[in-house]
Amino acid sequence: MDADVVVIGGGPGGLSAAETAAAGGLKTVLVESSEVGGTCLNRGCVPAKTWISAAHLLKNTRLAAEMGLIKASSESEPGGMALDSAGFAKLQSHMREVVGVLQKGAASNLKKAGVQVVRGKAAFLSKKEVGVNDGQEVVRFKRAVIATGSRPVELFPKLPGFYDTDDVFGVPDFPRSVAVVGAGAAGVEMATFFNGAGCRVTVIEVMDDILPFADAEIRAVLKREFKKSGVNLMLGAKVAGASSQSGRCALELEGGGLIAADATIMAAGRKPNSVGLGLDKAGVGSDVRGYVNVDGSMETSSGGIYAVGDVAGKARLASTAHREGVVAARNILGTPDRMDYRVVPNIVFSDPEIACVGPTEDDLARTGEEIKVGRRHVRALARAQAGAEITGLFKVMVGKDGSILAVHIASPSATEIIHGAAVAMAAGMKADALAEVVFGHPTYSEGIILAAADAVGGRPRHA
Repeated sequence: MDADVVVIGGGPGGLSAAETAAAGGLKTVLVESSEVGGTCLNRGCVPAKTWISAAHLLKNTRLAAEMGLIKASSESEPGGMALDSAGFAKLQSHMREVVGVLQKGAASNLKKAGVQVVRGKAAFLSKKEVGVNDGQEVVRFKRAVIATGSRPVELFPKLPGFYDTDDVFGVPDFPRSVAVVGAGAAGVEMATFFNGAGCRVTVIEVMDDILPFADAEIRAVLKREFKKSGVNLMLGAKVAGASSQSGRCALELEGGGLIAADATIMAAGRKPNSVGLGLDKAGVGSDVRGYVNVDGSMETSSGGIYAVGDVAGKARLASTAHREGVVAARNILGTPDRMDYRVVPNIVFSDPEIACVGPTEDDLARTGEEIKVGRRHVRALARAQAGAEITGLFKVMVGKDGSILAVHIASPSATEIIHGAAVAMAAGMKADALAEVVFGHPTYSEGIILAAADAVGGRPRHA
């Protein structure tokens, strides 16, 4: 089979690369060993947000009961409603339906674009050939895009009741207690769901803090909320051993201590899917961790071969993978383009949600740059008081010249609000100009302009 472009992997980066190349008139073949959509759609972002949306519904029901708007069942656990096995089964059915709809949409988009999909596992045979399913089929190409994604790091061999962030969505029964190993974005989201669903949750993190990309004040908000909601957050703790017996998981900690739970979720990072790709046969270089080396155009050390998404080891987000795929395809089409990671939002669907764009205050302090910091507490917003969700903080960091260096938020709807800040930063808007923009009232979004006004010494118009 001959192709102008072969794309290996059908996640966000592979899909955007294939569709962009095909739209440009190139004969494009996409090789995918499983369902299109990659980790995000099938085993990550989408299933996780479906779960967390359900937990948010439960939270709202509890809040309604606390306000006396509805009567909580006498059989409910203290504090209100909790998910039971029957409810979890319905949630799983809903999650599979959501994933199925999006899978069909992704496949339809490929078909409309004219991309030929080949099912199987691909590996390079040379700088111009890819073999599928151990060479049973050969694709001869002019250009290639590697978009094979990543997989969870294995801390120890899998045991009954132990899951990683890929296979946890297939958990057969709803656990009443959960241990989460890792407090990055995935671990925090797992803790948020299971805690919100009524489980006893312990989070074990080897580092001294959670969410390293978030500002310290923003992290502090979430840690307080975890504590208030009963999450046992163990920072600076390392798992030394694991066992499973009689349907229960046990984690032995270094220095002593044992954590027992119905289920354990390993969320201690991911590693690239680059082994077995035949990179050496294609002349493609990688680093010691297996991430494929790329330049700003997403091209590898082998001319004409590109890499995007997690396997390229840059931002490792579905959002950036999509953009990287477009950049790679544009360069293949002869339209020069380069990636710019300076304004990339990081979002976490915790409670409250966390969203950040730009460095932390501590990061900026280490550069020695003179900055001004503006803050607005969520409780000071009329929308927060009206909705009875008053926890959080808006924080804006401003440079000496008035440029917006970073915005970090802990708030309801933070994962939506942050994009207004990202657009302002990408457009080069100054903080004083942002503070003068009229936002709707009452909204959580006002927190951005009020924090910006605080940074530049302006007078807030309203809360």
